[in-house]
Amino acid sequence: MTEHAEEAARALREIELIKERVAGFQDYQAESHQLVLWGFVHVIGYALSALVPEYILLSWLGVLTFGILTGLWLARGSKDVIPGIVWRYLLVIGSILLFVCLIHFFYFPLPPTQGALAGPLFIGCLYLIRGAQVRPRYIFLGATLILVCLIAHLLLQAWFWWWMSLAFGGGLMLFGLWLRRY
Repeated sequence: MTEHAEEAARALREIELIKERVAGFQDYQAESHQLVLWGFVHVIGYALSALVPEYILLSWLGVLTFGILTGLWLARGSKDVIPGIVWRYLLVIGSILLFVCLIHFFYFPLPPTQGALAGPLFIGCLYLIRGAQVRPRYIFLGATLILVCLIAHLLLQAWFWWWMSLAFGGGLMLFGLWLRRY
């Protein structure tokens, strides 16, 4: 290969690397808004579960509806930067909700605290997988979310709802603010 061809190939590799980094930053920016939103949803949902346990299902239906509609609105704002994000958002949220519903269906009756861990553990695993594939910062997020759930289940049953509200919901919000910087 001639010197000019090697330089051209190196320049093309550098351009591709820059494109990947820009896509990563755009992904982190779009994801940061969703993390803050879903952190807020979980803070409210778990706090309501602690305060009014007799209305746990109604509480979660309300906060999840709010989260889905607000998340759609946020995704629509990012559609010019990340094409197809609205449909991917709906597919991801729908998959998480389907998983949680199937867990509750197949393992009925679940104690409320165990049932409340299905979604967060699944989300933590999704972030681990996504981090391993494309965005390394998500590995840290996924591992932290799983650890928070394990601590809640194994060590803090008496304070489960408050711990999940602050640690899981608050953790999502903090990670969202952290990713916003990138």
